[in-house]
Amino acid sequence: MGFIREKEKDHDPSKIGKPQTLLEIVPDAFYVVGIGILRKQVEGCLVDASGKILSRKSQRYTSLDYDSIMNSVFKIADNLILNNSNKVNAITFGAPGTLDSKNGIILKPAKFLEFENVPLAKIFSNKYKVNTWIENDADVAAIAEKYYGKGKNLNSFIYIHMEEGIGSGIILNGEIHHGEYGYAGEMGHFLVKDDGKFKYLEDIYGADAILDRVKAFGISNFESLKKAEKDGDKKVIEFLKEVGEEVGAVIVSTIHLTGISTIFLGGKATYLGNTFLNSVRNTIKKYLFYDHEIKVELSTLGDAFVVALGASAHGRVKCVENTIIKN
Repeated sequence: MGFIREKEKDHDPSKIGKPQTLLEIVPDAFYVVGIGILRKQVEGCLVDASGKILSRKSQRYTSLDYDSIMNSVFKIADNLILNNSNKVNAITFGAPGTLDSKNGIILKPAKFLEFENVPLAKIFSNKYKVNTWIENDADVAAIAEKYYGKGKNLNSFIYIHMEEGIGSGIILNGEIHHGEYGYAGEMGHFLVKDDGKFKYLEDIYGADAILDRVKAFGISNFESLKKAEKDGDKKVIEFLKEVGEEVGAVIVSTIHLTGISTIFLGGKATYLGNTFLNSVRNTIKKYLFYDHEIKVELSTLGDAFVVALGASAHGRVKCVENTIIKN
């Protein structure tokens, strides 16, 4: 089918029997563009069939209306495809909110209201004449963790993506768990009490909400927050303990519900340091129903390009599946 080849045999004469036939993916078999539609910018990457990253591009939105965002997405796609149009086999998107992945439609993203019922896959497949798929942004971030991060050798884990929204991708038996309506893992929409009223977790502890809170400490960005945590700023330390407790409490419920005991914290969580991480761990240990081993770690993928990277990995899998089905 053109995407697998035999590697050179390195036969050990001391071993009895026929040598193993080792296989490898042909890097130039096809290319995939992965695009992450984020709340403030679009990020994209071009990868070959083996998963090697060939190019990365990003662009902040000039405005948050539909046309401006779509223009930015088209510019990234054009840039990545321009010199490789004969090799690009697919575009895969990671997008926020509820999706109809089967039909490639963004249904109802919570804070991207102009993107309601947008047939994104059809728009881009018609323009670029390639296969196009979409998946939830947190789901493809979990896929990135599976193919490029600490989840490589794991069958089941939960990746929590802390950005303006807080989502999670649930890898269950090696596959993304979508749930019946495709939004399993919407952790940011867990209900928590705040001043006696129910609110969504992401509205209190999403990235924007965190920066709004730390402005009172003279901190305006996550790099400064990271430095303040390392320097032991008492107000910052207390606040990050609070964030860790609330996120940890939600993780406890998620562990009880899914039975999955390995958790990776990604996105802006990587800026919150050991204070946040230890607070999450301590909360889980304190309230876990059954005392067993729980692994909670910060992702090493950072917050840049993780959605685009995961989208590209998902696209590679879909390309191989399509090729097998056709043959």
